[in-house]
Amino acid sequence: MKRLLIIFFVSIFFMSCETSKKDGWPFYFSETQAEIQAKAEAAAAEKEMKIKNQTIFDSNVASIRAFVQGFADKDLDAQMALFSDTAMWSPPQYNGNAWVGTDDLREVLSGYHDNFENITFEEGIDLGLGGERQPAFWSGSVYPSETATSLPNNIRIYGTWRSIHTESGNEVYNKWYGLMFFNEAGEIVRFTDWFDVNGMALQIAGE
Repeated sequence: MKRLLIIFFVSIFFMSCETSKKDGWPFYFSETQAEIQAKAEAAAAEKEMKIKNQTIFDSNVASIRAFVQGFADKDLDAQMALFSDTAMWSPPQYNGNAWVGTDDLREVLSGYHDNFENITFEEGIDLGLGGERQPAFWSGSVYPSETATSLPNNIRIYGTWRSIHTESGNEVYNKWYGLMFFNEAGEIVRFTDWFDVNGMALQIAGE
């Protein structure tokens, strides 16, 4: 009896499948070939975009590191060559929240070159928890999800500047946060940064 019931239900199952085929559902239990192909193409396109964006991000980070190296070498021309001709800068000190051009930026960078020695930059953030330093360079976002982006041309930079003030001989230490925005040609078009300008003056004065 049990065997007859099993045979009966199996027969009903296959009859249902045949009915589904007749009703125009040949792939009732699986995706169509077109759907599978569309998913594969979408996955390939996403992978290609990630590789492209990673390459752009790495190139922009290399430019930021070249900017830092320009400080160490006191090579003003090398630093300014990283900026587009129409680049704008928002300095850390209050200036009415105005954006200024590359001439103002060049003047300020030249002042650092003239008045400081042994300029170094330590990348990343030490959270004081005994683990590895957090990365220095970040781009894109996950949250908030409504405005999340994976674009690689807006780079957030975290780290610490150290130098010796030439005249006083005092060491100057500054935690630093910067934002650099790059165009499609890999040039910096906007630059804004934050650090304790008053604290820097106090360290120079030895206070």
